[in-house]
Amino acid sequence: MKRNVISRHARSIAVSVAISAMTATGAYASATDILFILDGSGSMWGQIDKIAKITTAKETLTKLIDDVPDGARVGLMTYGTQSKESCVDFRTLNEIGASAEAIKASIADIKPLGKTPMGMSLSVGIASLSKVEPLDRQKAVVLISDGIETCDSDPCTSAAMAKYLGVNMKVHVVGFDVDQEAKAQLQCIANAGGGQYFNADDTAGFNKAMEEVIEVAQAAPVVIAQVAPAAAEEAPAEPEGPVITEFFREDFDGEVLSDRFEIENENPDNYIVDGGVLTVLSTKFGTFDAEAPENLFKYTGELPRGDWDVEIQFTGEYTAKADRLTLGLRKDENNYIATGHFGMLFSAARCQKTEMFLTKMTKGEADSHGRPMRAVKDGQCYHAKPFGGEANWDVIQADLLEKPIKLTFSKRGRAYTSKIEMVGFTDPDGNPYILESDKYTSLRSPGTLAFQVDRMNNSSYASGEVLMMIDSLVINEVKSGGQ
Repeated sequence: MKRNVISRHARSIAVSVAISAMTATGAYASATDILFILDGSGSMWGQIDKIAKITTAKETLTKLIDDVPDGARVGLMTYGTQSKESCVDFRTLNEIGASAEAIKASIADIKPLGKTPMGMSLSVGIASLSKVEPLDRQKAVVLISDGIETCDSDPCTSAAMAKYLGVNMKVHVVGFDVDQEAKAQLQCIANAGGGQYFNADDTAGFNKAMEEVIEVAQAAPVVIAQVAPAAAEEAPAEPEGPVITEFFREDFDGEVLSDRFEIENENPDNYIVDGGVLTVLSTKFGTFDAEAPENLFKYTGELPRGDWDVEIQFTGEYTAKADRLTLGLRKDENNYIATGHFGMLFSAARCQKTEMFLTKMTKGEADSHGRPMRAVKDGQCYHAKPFGGEANWDVIQADLLEKPIKLTFSKRGRAYTSKIEMVGFTDPDGNPYILESDKYTSLRSPGTLAFQVDRMNNSSYASGEVLMMIDSLVINEVKSGGQ
């Protein structure tokens, strides 16, 4: 399949045009994809009207599944049902389009147990739903919860992702027997996701709220204006330049990795494949230069024989003060070429920044250079890109969770380079903010394609967990236009 590379921005415009056209005809009245995220945390055993909240929620949702109009498609996620302590305890029980009977069977099996990782569940659910074909269908996430986030994530920022993925998606929330603190957070989630919040204090209120949220989720968008379609233009000639062919793609669908991957020094407690996202957690220091880096994800298939690009797209919670994702070719800790992205929050030296790097390690001798991306204006690591410095680290951190980063590692002949882009992030002139590296040359292949997540500093100031959500890994074959 030959194609020219199309920017995500252009793809978003194309989808928006299709959405506008369908909206004008009212076609979305029932043609909606709805992903339910049902709270399975331990607090759902609490009682309202002498009935456990989880019992009411399961009974109501089961009845509603039968009432979803023809044309609508439904999926189901839950969290907190497998572990009392885990913050990556979330599962997709039924993909969008599953049968009503399959979804009702999944609902019946839910048994509340653990924490409330709403932010991570929303991140995974929204990313997964955004990739469900066809992309021009209306999509909705419906979160049902009885409490607040308990895993130090920011669910409001996660919900805001729905606005940046190039599809027509909203996040609606039903709060069941919540206090004022939880209500405020759940309202924030709905607002950030462009949806509505529904409050329920008792069983009758919950039944009504669920009926209303289903109606709202399937409602046709309001048509503000209609623009006559432009006259068809002759398709432009294919531009000169390299022809890019998709060679391999991993979207992390299903519940296990593709058989094209193996994991070196595996720690299964620190990664999960769910809902189209590979989520990796780390508290370890050491990446390609470590003798035994934890959870080194190695691609075992072939690479194109000539030139190629490898693209990895991800978001992350940069809360460990030294968060890093690395991608490259690795033979061992003394021989590799790798690129990556890291966020550093070094309070003692007032250095708060993000940076792309490219490193060549040959027989234990390393050469490396970096490209600063963003930094806090008043810090010692301040640089002028792209907005003259940020007001504080919270601004940068929120974007890193909300706007995916696309990191590209490229081979041209015997030269290796890298490039990075924050999707949905532009400079003051509206242009994509892209950084490119210098090049390193290697006469022989430096090793096997791999990627890994770690905490890039082992000093006392770097604490907490690194959490990265990897959306896709794509290998493209690159040939010149004459080939």
